[in-house]
Amino acid sequence: MNILLISPKYDATIVAPHLGLGYLSSSLKKQGHKVKILDGTREEIKYNPEDWELVGVTAMSTYFPEACKDIERAKSYGLKTIIGGAHIICDPEQSLIDSQADYAAIGEGERTMSQLASGLDPSSVEGLVYWKDGKPKRSNANVKNLIETKKMYTTKIGDQARDFQIDIDDFGEPDWDSIDPASYPKKMPHGMIYKSLPLAPIITTRGCPYSCIYCSAPITAGKRMRYRDPIKVVDGIEMLIKKYGVKEIQIEDDNFTLKRKHVIAVCEEIIKRKIKIDWCLPNGVRIDKLDPEMLRLMKKSGCYQMSLGIESANQRILDMIKKRLNKDLVRNVVNEVKKAGIQAVGFFIVGFPTETKKEIKETIDFACSLNLDRANFTKATPLPGTELYDMWISLYGKDKNIDWKSFSMEQFSADWAECSAKDIARLQTWGFIKFYLTKFRFLKLLFSLRTHQLITFLKRILRIVFSTNLYNRFINKKALNFKFINPVSRKTTK
Repeated sequence: MNILLISPKYDATIVAPHLGLGYLSSSLKKQGHKVKILDGTREEIKYNPEDWELVGVTAMSTYFPEACKDIERAKSYGLKTIIGGAHIICDPEQSLIDSQADYAAIGEGERTMSQLASGLDPSSVEGLVYWKDGKPKRSNANVKNLIETKKMYTTKIGDQARDFQIDIDDFGEPDWDSIDPASYPKKMPHGMIYKSLPLAPIITTRGCPYSCIYCSAPITAGKRMRYRDPIKVVDGIEMLIKKYGVKEIQIEDDNFTLKRKHVIAVCEEIIKRKIKIDWCLPNGVRIDKLDPEMLRLMKKSGCYQMSLGIESANQRILDMIKKRLNKDLVRNVVNEVKKAGIQAVGFFIVGFPTETKKEIKETIDFACSLNLDRANFTKATPLPGTELYDMWISLYGKDKNIDWKSFSMEQFSADWAECSAKDIARLQTWGFIKFYLTKFRFLKLLFSLRTHQLITFLKRILRIVFSTNLYNRFINKKALNFKFINPVSRKTTK
């Protein structure tokens, strides 16, 4: 089958090879299918419909509207369509209704896409939602023997069971020829700062055993941790260096440091092979899973920067969001990260339900007092499938259209804290300003940016400092070309 995979063109804050599509393409090509990837952060989404039989489109919540437009265009050509990605996994039936795609993938896409492309009836494809009698229906694929032979496991998420593959090394390497790191613009990789180019993201694990109310990782990747073989991880890094000239690696795991033995094995293998590579952890790691010995080994193997999931300085809020973190650990661990010679970036979230102005200020003051190089202040944003999303729906979103473009962690607005949405926005801006005006951090950040990053960096600041409407009107006029509101009621079926 001829299969086109699309990541939509949107106002991206991260420009880097799309790992998800790379893994999909690799699994499909192994079966003999012809596959092409179009990534809107790299190129225009242009194609000859006569060349393709199936179009797959991926979506996060903030660019779900653009994904729907790509689905609409493919369907207008008479092509079969499937939509997948984090947004769809978290809200599959409604995503199928909203996008009007032919199928929605809700499991690990490598298996779902491969089975669908092989010609299996949709009802027998694992992890698929399809149309039956004008309504979305989940496939009844039976993976019982795979679970019994310990190749798959089932986890219950909400009121639904999901199946995940245990040995993720079976997926192999992404199709790097199609997502060549050198083919991406030198603009904004994850975390904005980098040391060397070309840069490639990788994953060494999948899964998250925690239950933070704002995070969709346990839904999209399962609650059970699954680890790649450290030898194969480093084989992949070595291949990227030799074949694609990669000079920096970004490990995008949700929980890279959760299992100490895994981290040690990866770092020791890099050191053993004398591989010279800069690497970082822009996706955030658990504060309570770091220790001085491990940090020193990470530094020795090439780690120069890590993001730390701190979120709040108030223990009541940490407990309420089920972070399972003791605030008293944070300062010491940040100091240990810096002592090891690794740059430290702090993640903070403001505006949780019931949070007061005083508690938000406490978080800002705490962030400024820490020995951090950078900090990111985002608004509590209810991603589909999370406990926070259920709260938001019950308060504001029930039976209403949702403008997914507003679900940005910089710009989301909800009056559910013990202060107004305007106050939260002001405090978020104040946190950003206060942090970077303390300890000359702003000057240090400017000197760390490349010339080609400055304009994009200034846009990012303006997103935070100004309101959404002001930003769109004067800075990002292209965003006005298409304002998405769900085309049908959230209860409507095909």
